[in-house]
Amino acid sequence: MPGASIGILRNGRVTATAATGVVNVDTAVPTTVDTVFQIGSISKIFTTTLVMQLRDEGLIDLDLPIINYLPTFRVADAGVQRQVTARHFLSHTSGIDGDFFPDSGRGDDAIERFVDMCAMLPSLYPPGAMMSYCNVGFAVLGRVIEVLTRKTYDQAMRERIFDPLEMTHALTRPEDTLRFRCAIGHVADSKRPDKPRVTPMPYLSHGQKAAGATPAMAVEDLLKFAAAHLHGGRGLNGGKLLKAGSVAEMRKRQVKLPRHSPRAASGWGLGWLLSDWRGARIIGHDGGTIGQFSFLRVSPKHKLAIALLTNGGDAVGLYDDVMRPLWKHIAHLDEPNVPDVNDRLKPELTRYAGAYENIANRVEFHIKRGRLVGSSKSKMGIVGNNLFDLPVAFVDKSTARLVSSRFRGAMTRIVGSTCRLACDSIGASTNRLEEFR
Repeated sequence: MPGASIGILRNGRVTATAATGVVNVDTAVPTTVDTVFQIGSISKIFTTTLVMQLRDEGLIDLDLPIINYLPTFRVADAGVQRQVTARHFLSHTSGIDGDFFPDSGRGDDAIERFVDMCAMLPSLYPPGAMMSYCNVGFAVLGRVIEVLTRKTYDQAMRERIFDPLEMTHALTRPEDTLRFRCAIGHVADSKRPDKPRVTPMPYLSHGQKAAGATPAMAVEDLLKFAAAHLHGGRGLNGGKLLKAGSVAEMRKRQVKLPRHSPRAASGWGLGWLLSDWRGARIIGHDGGTIGQFSFLRVSPKHKLAIALLTNGGDAVGLYDDVMRPLWKHIAHLDEPNVPDVNDRLKPELTRYAGAYENIANRVEFHIKRGRLVGSSKSKMGIVGNNLFDLPVAFVDKSTARLVSSRFRGAMTRIVGSTCRLACDSIGASTNRLEEFR
């Protein structure tokens, strides 16, 4: 692993931070606790917070169609276009095929241009019928924020979250990285898989910044944000972020996830991933860009939050080796392990062999020497998104897992003709629930 930074928030203050490694293997600049890392999809909690602020101000109703606030919004299915709401987007239940990362250019209108490019996006199912992780939904919400605040998403984040919480090492515009010690992502070298190299593609589409393409910050600033969600909407400095009722509403379960979801996830709230650690409620989110991976876990009961930021390598392995012991030591909480393979199960493998795809990825399962193996290929040219011949074994009749030390937390849900991948390390973002048909 090139570099990492970790921090602990406990009882209203940041009690510890640490950093190791380098921000860039080519320059060998050391990682420090004020190094800025991309936080990826953890940004969705920030976007959700902005939406809830607008709700607190009476500017948006989560259950009214999004076209009430964004009349130009278009997708391929006119019925979905008329029905889909902010709540659908915040809980990943819109049904829109959401892993869409075209280059929408740079500048203040990048999100607007991106949303315009979504006009022919198909849907996987009707709004509210099922759940499938949807980056596009948060991009649309980013545009709604711009329209309702009459500011760019970057300005809204700065004025409504970063400044009130005194987050001094936080940014959404890539050009602002010049002001900080900044980590760059690393991907595996094709000739030396054990040797990370600097990614040639430092950012995903700027039009997806509200979903996590560009926001970056130091670990202490991420914990300042978490603190506001632990203390009724008020930051460590007393700055007001949200009404206490909105903070609580974000944690209410909107979606019940199936058994054996990754990271002990039991459901999805508004923005937050909800987990059950043997009876203890944990809220959080993971993030992944191109070669950068981030993790945030929060226990409202214990007034405790731990954040881990990395710039490549075995990020899930570091999570398991560092985050899990910290939670056990500080709060006596054990995160449930990935379930073991049930060797007694003898499924008919031909039932699952085949190709599954959505707009961004193609996944193939085939039988090799009597075992089911899976491969994933990006259809959008995203660096590091292609994986080949990963062995799959069954946990129960409807759940399988990748059997690989490289992907310790990876699970695959196989139900009928639909394959839902819930893999911590496959694809551009971590801990995601994708649906392939």
